[in-house]
Amino acid sequence: MCLPSKLAEDFNIWCKWKNIMNLSTFIMFFLKFAEFRALVDYRLKYTKIKFLRYLVHPTCMHINLYISSKSEIGGGLRFMHGFSTIIYCTKMGTNCIVNQQVTIGWNDGGAPTIGNNVWVGAGAKVLGPIFIGNDVIIGANAVVVKDVPSHSIVAGVPAKIIKYRVCENDSWKIAK
Repeated sequence: MCLPSKLAEDFNIWCKWKNIMNLSTFIMFFLKFAEFRALVDYRLKYTKIKFLRYLVHPTCMHINLYISSKSEIGGGLRFMHGFSTIIYCTKMGTNCIVNQQVTIGWNDGGAPTIGNNVWVGAGAKVLGPIFIGNDVIIGANAVVVKDVPSHSIVAGVPAKIIKYRVCENDSWKIAK
């Protein structure tokens, strides 16, 4: 199957997550997961095969998952639960995970820029023209309105850095 490159990255991440990979997996994900349909719909906005989007888009109308066409999102995006989630960022890196009821959004000054390998917890809000570094964990219900450096764990309202992470021997640990 020939997929646009970022959609192929998304599909591979979903396959690893669900630990399945066969010829019918793409169709199964599409039929079973509204979050995957919304991601396919977003990716098809940028293909030359417009008629596919007209087939996919109506299947996404009932889900409360909005991904702005103005957002530039890297491959490997995964939604744990897409319910009541809004993605409106300047840029989002690769291999990010977004949970339910998350708002990544614009305010008067602009929209956030999010690095690679960022995990956004349930109910979190990331607002304004801020920068979230690589390998960041944003805790559930955190409200992030200031820049967050790479390898940080943030939580709270407003969000504060509670810990830093370090990578040792290909595994993440809490910095001492």
